[in-house]
Amino acid sequence: MKGALPLLLGAALVLAGCMPGAAPGVLAGKEHAPRAGVDVRLSAVDADGKGTSVQWQGETLALREPPIAGSADIADVRYVLDEAKQPGLQIRYRPEAHQRIHDGTAALVGQRAAISVDGRVLMVATVQGPFGESMMLSGLSSVAEAQALAKHITGE
Repeated sequence: MKGALPLLLGAALVLAGCMPGAAPGVLAGKEHAPRAGVDVRLSAVDADGKGTSVQWQGETLALREPPIAGSADIADVRYVLDEAKQPGLQIRYRPEAHQRIHDGTAALVGQRAAISVDGRVLMVATVQGPFGESMMLSGLSSVAEAQALAKHITGE
């Protein structure tokens, strides 16, 4: 998987944006938390350019530190089909992080946020509304891509 990761993450990902995901009960069963050493972040994009510089689709962005959420806040990551039956990832957060993530994303409504894995930006979207329990990354190009990304993050 390590050899495929640069190719996987280097491809342009077209994602629908941040939105509330499925209710926790929908994802019952064994949890798939990020494995040790994988850095998954939800970060605010700073419009004034203050923060850690990253590249995304030819654009230089500044991601604010600290992130709104990180790997330690994630209870479960898995491949799912979104409401339009397109492949995506469902990320469910730990209960103790819900309020902090809700407050952080509420402050960003109408602004951009980025999801990154191991320092590579996967998606930048305008936050449509606050969320805290879960989020969906929609619009991955294929089921295989979504499954490979979930496997990289969780090791399962």
